[in-house]
Amino acid sequence: MSVSIIIPAYDEVDTIALCVTEALQCAEATEVIVVDDGSTDGTAEAARTAGAHVICIAHNDGKAAAMHAGVQAARNDIILFMDADVTGHNAATLSRIVQPVIKGRYEMYVGLRARQTLWLNKLLHYFPIIGGERALTRRLWEAVPGNYREGFKIEIALNHTAKQFEKGMGFELIGHTRHHTKEEKYGLWLGLIRRQSMIVDVVFISVQIYIWNPVVNGCRRVLHGLRE
Repeated sequence: MSVSIIIPAYDEVDTIALCVTEALQCAEATEVIVVDDGSTDGTAEAARTAGAHVICIAHNDGKAAAMHAGVQAARNDIILFMDADVTGHNAATLSRIVQPVIKGRYEMYVGLRARQTLWLNKLLHYFPIIGGERALTRRLWEAVPGNYREGFKIEIALNHTAKQFEKGMGFELIGHTRHHTKEEKYGLWLGLIRRQSMIVDVVFISVQIYIWNPVVNGCRRVLHGLRE
């Protein structure tokens, strides 16, 4: 079973060519798609030169919109989303991420960057899985409610939706990769602002999915019971 690799990218000219080169090493992949989400630098040209099929979005619509555009263009039913600011992957690490989904063991499998500090790696087992390279089925993507496909909310929504499937989700730590942080790319203050925006998205959708929606649905069931 073949895999489509999708790399959403916004102003990632410094790393996108290397990301594409690494993605092309994936033996299971038959295409590498870069979705340029309204970049103002040379991201699209660098990705195209490196060998990716490039889709350009005129305006910066956010990560989820870029991911959706990539899925719509993909030819295969197994998708591997890669971050445009994470480098260090090779054929072996990418295969470790996609094979559990290809073999039908999981609906989604995530490769998380292993930290150098052991206790930080242990914390990953107790906190929401954010970021990372995500292999998943097309049907899982399509099952995510449209109103959750916004910005960085999509990652929490994917986690939650995957758990509704029988095969659920799994993850493992991948060593020797590097995350090029927002502070590195945009400078300290703008990087911090962008990081805070991401955190707000994640917190909002987490509260909505795991707290607000269950409370509202519970109240509706109680009211429905009283009416009967």
